[in-house]
Amino acid sequence: MVPEKNARQSIKNEGGYVLVGALLILLLLVVIGISASTSTSLEIQIAGNDRIRKETFYQADAGTQLAARLVEESLGTPGGFTALDANNVLQDPLSPNNTILIIDTTLSENDNAARDETSVFDDMVVGGGRDIAYFPDGYNPLLPDPNVIPHTNIIMDGVTSTTAGAGLQMLAGYEGKGKGTAGGGGQILYTIYSQHMGVSQSESVVAVEWRHLIGLELEGRY
Repeated sequence: MVPEKNARQSIKNEGGYVLVGALLILLLLVVIGISASTSTSLEIQIAGNDRIRKETFYQADAGTQLAARLVEESLGTPGGFTALDANNVLQDPLSPNNTILIIDTTLSENDNAARDETSVFDDMVVGGGRDIAYFPDGYNPLLPDPNVIPHTNIIMDGVTSTTAGAGLQMLAGYEGKGKGTAGGGGQILYTIYSQHMGVSQSESVVAVEWRHLIGLELEGRY
């Protein structure tokens, strides 16, 4: 009878259940910790991508402002930009550490019908059709491909027309381009496409229209 009693006592012995319970709770905490770590890492990636997206968009938007200033400077510089180095780089006096690569030195003469967006984007991809390239971190022509660093490609086209109430336009003559014989005058409506190629292969394209009133040219600084 003694062995049978010992067997019943062994079955009823609950010693060690605390350890099993603790191990189950520890396993649950490990699973929760891994899930929280994965979720946090994912949120950090999402936040980082959102920051890159916003920075890329704002850089592209800033490219349109740069293009508007440069086209006004070009209109005030007969014959096109002259303050270019051997690599067609224009040092930005407002941001000396940044560089502007001028492909088309006579931006004011981009007076033609605006291209369709498909051809514009194709030109931007290959970089061959751009009029301006802005490098916020500087332009180094010695690099095998300087386009791999963040930069902004800009393409612009303009269409000349008369404003309401304008008289006949004398596009050539002693009065200057676009001066009218009556009230009003001429205008050039530029379509500006700005594409910023940012870090992590990010890309943003912004298109705006810039209206220049003929006869109100700025004094060229370049």
